[in-house]
Amino acid sequence: MSPRSAIAAVLTIAIAGVLVSCTTDVPPVAETPSATATAAPTPAPAPAPETLVVAPGARPPVFLDGDCERMLPLDVVEATLGRAAELDRAPEPEGYDVVAGAGGLSCLWWADNVDGLRVAVFTADSVSEVDLTTVDGWRADPACDWYCSVIIERDGYVVVTTVNGFDGADVAGSLHEEALRVAEQVAPVALANVAAGDSRWVRDRTGWSDVDCSSLAAKVGTSLGREFGGEDWGLYVDPPLTVGLIADEAARVWVCRFVDSSGHYIEAWGHAGAAWGFDASSTEAMPRPWIGRILEADMRNDGNVGEGWEMSDGINVVRLTGVPAELGLGAREVAAALATALTD
Repeated sequence: MSPRSAIAAVLTIAIAGVLVSCTTDVPPVAETPSATATAAPTPAPAPAPETLVVAPGARPPVFLDGDCERMLPLDVVEATLGRAAELDRAPEPEGYDVVAGAGGLSCLWWADNVDGLRVAVFTADSVSEVDLTTVDGWRADPACDWYCSVIIERDGYVVVTTVNGFDGADVAGSLHEEALRVAEQVAPVALANVAAGDSRWVRDRTGWSDVDCSSLAAKVGTSLGREFGGEDWGLYVDPPLTVGLIADEAARVWVCRFVDSSGHYIEAWGHAGAAWGFDASSTEAMPRPWIGRILEADMRNDGNVGEGWEMSDGINVVRLTGVPAELGLGAREVAAALATALTD
């Protein structure tokens, strides 16, 4: 090692010793903590409201507990119609009702002894199987001149407004145009009030009946040892108002006739998801899962009277109307064959 390197090494060691000595002998200086900003807590997101799933055979919730005045106050109705009005307070029908089965609330107001205004609200889900553009080609048509209807779908709901004409009323334009004017006034109010008090729900349609009359007639005929042709008879002699047409389609209401070679027929009506309105008391066992009861002297669409039958599988309800004596078959026998055919 050269003399210069030796001197540098000695100086390095000496300086290191001084640094160690200083570090060892000098007490540590306490640090003053710096101020830090406290972040505001992030609010937890509000939980999304749960969507109720209505069981296939259960009754859907009723909007606003069925209170029409909460849906559409009387002062709004009177201001819109320009005349005194009165809410129709007819009692709810006993048992099953198609409007309630479709999750709807339908209300009627009278004025000048005329059933002048009907307003109904459904959830869009409950009538999702209905083509609202074609369901009523008469009353929703611009050429309508009697019980004219306007259908509005908005924000997950469907509002149906139907207007009847008043004698001597000063109406600008056609009754259809008057229906449009009225709907513009009342539908937003009804919609807002229903939405404010509604908890969302959807319908489970598992097990809902969806029949083909020809296929059903063949199965019933096989069980009874007869040959029947099946006819999709249609529901109406006189069609109901728009709200009834929508409710019937939403409930998959069907009517089949099973006709034998002599022209005698069995008529069956079905309502999907209607078990909530079926009285299960005083029923008897049938091919599972059906139960039913005889209906004495029930009347068919053609006015003929015969032995009838009503039955349910816990989801759907089916009624035989007036099985004619000329067939030589009892209603109980026919009902058992029909229950088996519907279950297969």
